[in-house]
Amino acid sequence: MTVRDATLASRGAPSAPHADGDRSPTATPPSRVARTLAILRRIIGVPDYDGYLAHMRAHHPECDVLSRDEFLAERMRDKYSKPGQRCC
Repeated sequence: MTVRDATLASRGAPSAPHADGDRSPTATPPSRVARTLAILRRIIGVPDYDGYLAHMRAHHPECDVLSRDEFLAERMRDKYSKPGQRCC
C-alpha cells in the first residue's frame, strides 16, 4: 500500500477508481490522461475505433464489425455529407 492509498483509506475514500469511469478523484494519472485525450479527440472529431469496437462487442455481438479503414472512411463520409452539423 502506498502512502497515498493509506491516506485515502484513513479518510474513508476508495483506493481505486470507480467502475463508472475515470471521473473519480482517485483515478490514476494515466487514466485521466487517456480520458482527457479521448474527450479532446471527440471534440475535434477524430473517430474512436477502439470505442466503436468496445460498443459493438458489448451491445451488438452478433454483428460484423468494420475494419479500421472502413470505420474511418464511414466516419469521414458521415462528417462531410452533413455540412449543417458543423459549427463553421
